[in-house]
Amino acid sequence: MDTLINILHGTLRMATPIVLVALGGVFTHRAGVLNIALEGMMLMGAFAGVITSYLTGNIGLAIVIAIAISIIFALIMSFFAITLKSNHIVTGLAINILALGITSFILQVAFNRRGVFSDSAIVGIKPINIPILESIPFIGPILNNQTPMVYVSFILLIAVIVVLYKTKYGVYLRTVGENIEAVKSVGIRTTLIQYSAVILSGVFCALAGVSLALENLTMFVENMTNGRGFIALAAIFCGRGTPIGTFIFAELFGLADAVQMRLQGLNIPGAFVQMIPFLFIIVVLTAVGVYKKKNIVYRGYKDE
Repeated sequence: MDTLINILHGTLRMATPIVLVALGGVFTHRAGVLNIALEGMMLMGAFAGVITSYLTGNIGLAIVIAIAISIIFALIMSFFAITLKSNHIVTGLAINILALGITSFILQVAFNRRGVFSDSAIVGIKPINIPILESIPFIGPILNNQTPMVYVSFILLIAVIVVLYKTKYGVYLRTVGENIEAVKSVGIRTTLIQYSAVILSGVFCALAGVSLALENLTMFVENMTNGRGFIALAAIFCGRGTPIGTFIFAELFGLADAVQMRLQGLNIPGAFVQMIPFLFIIVVLTAVGVYKKKNIVYRGYKDE
C-alpha cells in the first residue's frame, strides 16, 4: 500500500508540468491552432524562472518574468502562424529550436556554464504541508506535501472548463476552431481570438516550466523539457481537446513517468526503464486511434 501511495504521490508531481502545458494547449487546439511551440515556450519559462530566481531570490518575480518571456515567444508563434499564415508545424518546430539555442547560448556566454546551471543561490519552491489532509486515509498522503503548482493545476482545470463552456469568449474560441469562416461572417475578430489562445497557452507553459525547474529540480538543464510539450499534445489528442479528458491522459502519462522513476533503483537496464513513458504513450495513442476508428465505422461513416 505504501508503494502505491508513493507512486501516486509522485504521479501528481511528475504530471503537473505536462498537465499545465496540456491545459494551455487546449486553448490553441480549440481555436484551430496547432501549437507545436509548447515545448519551446515551456523551456523558455523554465530558463527565465531559474535565472530570475538566481539573480533576485524572489519566486514571485521569477514566475512573472517566466510568464513574460513565454508570452513573447507565444506572440512570435502567433505572428508567423496566424498573421503570416505560415505552416503551424514548421513554425512551432522553429521556435522550439530557437528556444533551445537561446538557452544554451546565454548559459555559455553570460554564465560560463554548459549543460547544467545549478547554484545554491537559486531559490526553489517547497512542498506545502496541509494538516487537514493528514487525517484522511489513502487520499491524504497522496495529496499532502505536494508543491504549489500541483494544487494550482487542479484550480486551473476548473478555470479552463469555466472559460471554455461558460463564457462568451469560450463559445467564440470553440466556434473559431470549428468553423472560422462562419465566425468571420458575423464580424468577430478571429485573429484576436486565436492570438489570445496562443498567449494563454504561453502563460500555462511558463507555469509548467517553473514547476519543472524550481519545484522538481531547482536547476536548469539544457533541453530539460525533454519532449513534455509533445507529450502534452498527445494528451490533448487522446482527450479529444476537452479539459477533463486532457487532464486525465496527462496524469496517466505522469504515472508512467513516476513508475519509471521507481524502477530506476531496481536491477533493470537503465535504457529500458527510460523507454517506459514513451512506450506507454505509443500504446495509449494507438489504442485511442483504434477506438476512434471503430467509433467512426460504428456510426456508419466511411473512414477515408
